[in-house]
Amino acid sequence: IDGEFEEVRDVCDLLRVNYKQNLPVSSKNARITQHYKSTLVHLFDTHPRADYGIVIEEDLDIAPDFFEYFSQTIRLLEQDSSLFCVSAWNDQGYSHSSQDATLLYRVETMPGLGWMLGRKLFQEELLPQWPSPDKFWDWDMWMRTEYIRKGRECVIPDISRTFHFGQSGLNMNPYFHEIYFKNHAINTDPNVRLENVNQLISEHYEELIHNLIDKSRLLDHNKNACDPDFIPDTKGEIYTLYIKLEDNFDNWIRLARCLHLWDLDARGFHKGLWRFWLKGNHILVIGVPLSEYAGRHMPSDLSPVLIEELN
Repeated sequence: IDGEFEEVRDVCDLLRVNYKQNLPVSSKNARITQHYKSTLVHLFDTHPRADYGIVIEEDLDIAPDFFEYFSQTIRLLEQDSSLFCVSAWNDQGYSHSSQDATLLYRVETMPGLGWMLGRKLFQEELLPQWPSPDKFWDWDMWMRTEYIRKGRECVIPDISRTFHFGQSGLNMNPYFHEIYFKNHAINTDPNVRLENVNQLISEHYEELIHNLIDKSRLLDHNKNACDPDFIPDTKGEIYTLYIKLEDNFDNWIRLARCLHLWDLDARGFHKGLWRFWLKGNHILVIGVPLSEYAGRHMPSDLSPVLIEELN
């Protein structure tokens, strides 16, 4: 518990939940970052036999299979050193853009909002270089830096296993929540068996992605990607769109805005490729020349799409 909050302590006592109250250190986002540090230290000190820990914020609802989801994915962290977390949250997982509760992705951005990390990662890498109280940094943005990530990725679900209901806080207000969080999907099935978990191992995942692209159909690159009929009225198809991405993600952000996805920064991608669902079809968006998949799969006579700036 961050600070002396009697009501929170009383709820913990009522539910017989163990707790620890941390005295506030610093202020604003630095205070939150120091609270996370103290919490993670306490987590692994209190459970010395645990190799992994799950972090849940107090303003999250969890899916009925939340813990089962982590139970089915923990072995990925054990087996694949190119992964550094498993998250219950999909930044692009809105009600209109996700549909398969059995499906998992690899992404380069650490989503947080219900996530699992290893003791070794925290104690040997994160803790020794955790931002000091005078650094007014957001802990999650710090963890997303390449300096910390070191090329590693996180596993996420197509349909999130958490829902962010909090509408007030240092980085949250009702308007922001309405636009970016209210319409997120959360799984409601308590008995999901995740599909082909082993395919998330790095070398298997690359084979999967290449196979998906090979089986996919090209979207009409001459049409306006922002038009409502850009995605055909089909079901169960795999479609690929190549977009121009060179030294920044501006073109993706413009496309994300058209498709009502997360558009504040670039999240949820793997090697310059995004995966999501629209109109019941699996969509692959590939950045050119950013993604190595473009060099292998994009037809030589095709021009990648450049989205015009919206008014």
